[in-house]
Amino acid sequence: MKMTYLLKNKPKRIFTGKVIVFIILFVLLFSFIFFFPSWSRSFSHSLARPFWFVKDVVFSGLGRVSDFLILKNALIKENATLKEEINLFKLKTTDYDILVEENLDLKKRMGIAGNRRIISTILAKPPQSPYDSLVIDAGGNKGISPGDKVYLSEYLIIGEIDSVTEHTSLVKLFSSGGNKRNFVLNRTGVSFSLVGSGGFNFSLEVPKDTDILEGDDFSYPGEPSTIVGKVFSIETSAKNAFKTVYIRFPANLFQSKFVFIEISQ
Repeated sequence: MKMTYLLKNKPKRIFTGKVIVFIILFVLLFSFIFFFPSWSRSFSHSLARPFWFVKDVVFSGLGRVSDFLILKNALIKENATLKEEINLFKLKTTDYDILVEENLDLKKRMGIAGNRRIISTILAKPPQSPYDSLVIDAGGNKGISPGDKVYLSEYLIIGEIDSVTEHTSLVKLFSSGGNKRNFVLNRTGVSFSLVGSGGFNFSLEVPKDTDILEGDDFSYPGEPSTIVGKVFSIETSAKNAFKTVYIRFPANLFQSKFVFIEISQ
């Protein structure tokens, strides 16, 4: 009986042949690149160009998606922050209204007349608003009228309502340039005419021997608990019989978001 055996060396010949073909192709490619560098570069660029194009499109798209997601997350966070501020403002408004009502009720029981205060958001301040004035988001709809006093806090008074529309009001600050108003020096009770010099500052020229000191407070006439400004500097000269007193509002109004309007009853 004749037996047949498998040739175990045949795959090795096939593998060897593939290696030889690969080496020949590699040598031809290397020779082509070596002897024709410009053609080979142009050819390789032509082959790579579609891949580069696809890469740019893909990465550009991914970049836009990434930018969109970043912007979306930023807007979500900003929206959440604004909602939180609005809720906080509503709580403050509610608390303030409750305190005002309690205060008015207490004054009525004690037989003391009082004015109602409302809180309002500052819509515009210098330089967006007219020089040394504010625009607030409460007007005739809230019972505000020209002449109503405007406060930054319980005791810091900054100006008066100048004009009113249905939903907004213009607040003229006492420190408006050239504006002259009589205010009381709290320490002595003497009234002086302060001249507004803009930027929440006032000036006053008086004889040298006038009893005014640095740190003195000026109040609104008839309301000694209020503060309009504080003396921060006094300028004197040996050749002048007068001295110049500089008064400044004791808070940064530019950082404030709300004011209080005292509505006459």
